[in-house]
Amino acid sequence: MKKTEQEEIDEFNAWKCKCIERGYYWLLYRYNIINHMIDLYGYVNYLEIGVHNGTCIRQIKALHKDGVDPGAENVIVPEVNYPITSDAFFELVDGHDIKYDIIFIDGLHHDYQVYKDINNALKHLQPNGTIVCHDMNPMWEIVQRRDRVVNAWNGDCWKAWVKLRSERPDLSMYVVNTDNGVGIIQFGNQICINLSEDAFDLSYDYLDANRNELLNLISIDDFLKIYKV
Repeated sequence: MKKTEQEEIDEFNAWKCKCIERGYYWLLYRYNIINHMIDLYGYVNYLEIGVHNGTCIRQIKALHKDGVDPGAENVIVPEVNYPITSDAFFELVDGHDIKYDIIFIDGLHHDYQVYKDINNALKHLQPNGTIVCHDMNPMWEIVQRRDRVVNAWNGDCWKAWVKLRSERPDLSMYVVNTDNGVGIIQFGNQICINLSEDAFDLSYDYLDANRNELLNLISIDDFLKIYKV
């Protein structure tokens, strides 16, 4: 039975209270996963799309870090050395042989923009590189809405992920079930999923009913087995 909006709000608030009481939200955070990949592959060059207040980029152990953020939320931190939009950044580096070992995408949380950011990032990724994406597994429908009925916004980033899962057999894609869904993309291979309609038109209910298949969702334990240091 589908939950009402108020039921989702109550469930979200109860979950948030439990997290605050125990002192943490997730067993593994996005920056833990990024640093794990840096350790595993010996990555040096890191790019972060959507730095915001610097929570993630400050935790990253890569020797060279570039931060891209236009300051749309009236926040620009010292780690942002490209205070422009992701579109402007990729236009700036277009045609130049600039490659990163690992790229973290956490910019504008709209499906079309995430799709553009991932495709642009792939053009500037080393052959053995990794793209990490945030907010790929929203736990409630209310956290993907633009009106933000609760104090969280994952957006509909997952639709960009599903679109790529349906059209890119040359990629390896997993979403780790932690920290709102942490997506991992590498060059490799996958069996593309079949969709009856465009991914950008899919509903949250469809995601909820087909989450594991659409996202290629894995547990933290599975992540540590697949990407074993």
